[in-house]
Amino acid sequence: MTPPAKINMGSKLNYSRGSSALCFPGSISPGFSNWYSRLLAAGDPAMLAPVDISDRLQPVANPDGSMTVMLPENVIRVVAVDMEGWKSPALITRDPESRMARRQRSPYSRGTADAPVAVIDGRRMTVHAPAGDDNRLTVTAITDDPDMYHLDSAALSTIKSFYFETTP
Repeated sequence: MTPPAKINMGSKLNYSRGSSALCFPGSISPGFSNWYSRLLAAGDPAMLAPVDISDRLQPVANPDGSMTVMLPENVIRVVAVDMEGWKSPALITRDPESRMARRQRSPYSRGTADAPVAVIDGRRMTVHAPAGDDNRLTVTAITDDPDMYHLDSAALSTIKSFYFETTP
């Protein structure tokens, strides 16, 4: 029986605030890339390294009191939206036709400072709640940067054995 091929030859591991960023200078196993893509899309955010993208956003105030921002292209999913003066972070829906999203169309049922709502439609995020004094959103997201893998070491336990996936 031959041992499995090495997966991450020459990789570097950088630590930051309890999470890790793996940097692979060369090509990497398609199995690892597929696993990482699935982890970004649906994995527990605690296993990843969400980043604050607030400084990359340009909120635009809408006439109805909501705000719209275009998310950067490398954002896979938003995990938290908050603003000074709100009682809690916003509830986030990624389905613009969900019941929660449709309720934002009415001034009587839309989000408030007590229960803000963020509706994401592709790269457009609309935040339904009164803006704070400084109008500064704090948005935390899972991002996908080329050749950089942001994750907590606990995420590695979710990898299936590459040996069993690659050998007959």
